[in-house]
Amino acid sequence: MDGIDVYELDYPTYEGVRLAKVEPLLRDAGKVINDIQDLKLGPEAVILATFPRSGTHWVYEITHMLLTRNANYNTVSREATFLEGLPDLGPLQFYNHIVSTHLPFKWLPQQHVERGGKIIYVIRNPKDVAVSFFEVMRSCGFLREETFEYFLSEFFLGKRAIYGGWFQYNQAFIREAKARKDQIIMLQYETVKNNTLKELKRLAEFLEVKIADPLLKEIAEKCQFDNLKTADKSVRNDEALFKIMRAVSLNEHPTIYRKGEIGDWKNYFTVAMSEAFDKTNADNMDDIGLEFEFE
Repeated sequence: MDGIDVYELDYPTYEGVRLAKVEPLLRDAGKVINDIQDLKLGPEAVILATFPRSGTHWVYEITHMLLTRNANYNTVSREATFLEGLPDLGPLQFYNHIVSTHLPFKWLPQQHVERGGKIIYVIRNPKDVAVSFFEVMRSCGFLREETFEYFLSEFFLGKRAIYGGWFQYNQAFIREAKARKDQIIMLQYETVKNNTLKELKRLAEFLEVKIADPLLKEIAEKCQFDNLKTADKSVRNDEALFKIMRAVSLNEHPTIYRKGEIGDWKNYFTVAMSEAFDKTNADNMDDIGLEFEFE
C-alpha cells in the first residue's frame, strides 16, 4: 500500500461492522475473517480476546509466563500472533500457544470455540478505554487534529466506532463468558491491577497450570506496569508490530504502554461529557450485572 495515506482511507467493513485499518483487512476483510474462522489451532492454544486498549499486551505477557512456567519476558511482541493483522495465518495452523484478536466473538476460530478451547477475555472500564484508545490512535498517526471530544462522539460512541463499538462488543462476550464458564475466563482490568496475585492464581487454575506461590509472586512483580514498560523497550523484538505499521505507512513506534492507570479519564472528560457517557453506559450495561471501577 505504498504511497497511500491511510488517514484518508475508509475503514474496512464486514457484515456492517467497521474494522481496524490493518493491511490484511484493508485488502479483503471478508477473506481475512473467513480464514480466521477456518483456522485450526492446536489443542493447547489459548485465544486472548479484547476490545482495543483493554490490557491486551499486559495479559498476553502474564499468560505467556504462566504457560511457560517461568518469569521470563516474551522476546516477541504479541503482534506476531495478532490474527487480523497477519497477512498469512499458515504459521498458526495447529499453533499451541497464545493468539490474540480484537474481533467480535462470532468471528473467532470456529473449531477452537466448538471443541471448548480456552479463551481469555479482558474487559476494562470504558472511560479509560476511550482515553487510551484516543492516545494510541494519535501516536500511530490514525488521528491528526481530532479532539478527544470529537473522537469520543464519532470514533468511540458514534458511526465510526470499530469492532461493533465497545458496548456491543463487550455485551456479546459477557453473555458468552456467562454461558461458557469452563471455556471462557473473564478478567476485569481493574481487578487484575488491584489484586494481581489473586487474579494470577485464578488464571493459572483456569489454564490448568500448577505454579508454586514464589513463581506466581515473581510473575506478578515482573508484570507490574512500570516493569513491563521497561521490558518492552529493552527485551522485546517488535518486528511484527513494525511490519503491521509500515504496511499502512504509519508510525512504527506507537505508544503501547502509556500510563496503565485507573481513572485517567478524569483528565479528559468534562463533567457534561462524563454525565452523558454515564447515561449511555447505564442504558447499555445495567442489565449485564457487571460493575466497573472508574477510579
